[in-house]
Amino acid sequence: MKIAKPLRMAGILLAGLTTLARAEDPASPSIRASFRTGENKYNSTIDLELWALAPTTILDSNPNATADANNDGGESQVLMRFEKILGTEPGQIPPGSTVKSATLIVSAFDQGDTVHVHRMLVKWPRQATWTTLVGGVTADGFEASRHREGFTFGKIAANSSSIPFDVTDSVQAWVNGEPNQGWVFINSGGNGWDFYTSEFDDLKQRPHLMVEYTPPPARTAAR
Repeated sequence: MKIAKPLRMAGILLAGLTTLARAEDPASPSIRASFRTGENKYNSTIDLELWALAPTTILDSNPNATADANNDGGESQVLMRFEKILGTEPGQIPPGSTVKSATLIVSAFDQGDTVHVHRMLVKWPRQATWTTLVGGVTADGFEASRHREGFTFGKIAANSSSIPFDVTDSVQAWVNGEPNQGWVFINSGGNGWDFYTSEFDDLKQRPHLMVEYTPPPARTAAR
C-alpha cells in the first residue's frame, strides 16, 4: 500500500488579487479578497433603507441611505448584504477558511451620531420594507445580534469620509457555515448618518468589503 500523498496545487488565483498561496502549505501567506459592486465583475451587494414614515415603500435603489433614530419623526435603518462571497469560485472565500480580518468600508457624506452595525440573524428579502421587517430591526438576539459588530467612534463630521467597520466575527461565522444575512446599521441618536450605497455613480464610494484569510488545508487523496 502506498502512503497517501497530498494533492499539490500550483496556487490559488483570485480575481483582482496579487497574492498566491499553496493551500497545502501551513505556512502559506494569507489571501486578500475584495468585494465591491462594479469591481472585478462583482455585482452582488444589496443595500436598502427601512423608514418608519414610509413603512411600505421599497428604498432599494437610492444612491444613498440614512441611519437615523429620528428621521423627520420616524426611525431609519439600513440593511446591507454582500452575496456570493463564499464558495470555491475564483474570488470567493473557501468554506473552512480562517478569517484574519474583515473590514466593511462605507463613504459617509453627512455628520451624525454613533452608528452600530449588528449581524442580521433572520432572512430578509431584496425589497424589504419597514413593514415586512415588522417595525424595522431590533438587535435582540433574534432579528439581529445583540453584539455590536462594529461602530463609529462618536460623531462624524466629514465630506465623503471612508468609515471602516470591523466585521471579522460576522465573516468568520459565515465561513463556518452560518447563513449570510448581512448587517443592519442602527443609529444611537437622532442626528442622521448618511452614506453612499452600491447604486452610487462613483464606484470608489460604494460599500467595500475587504477580507484577509488563510484557506483551509488541502485534502489528501490515496492512490
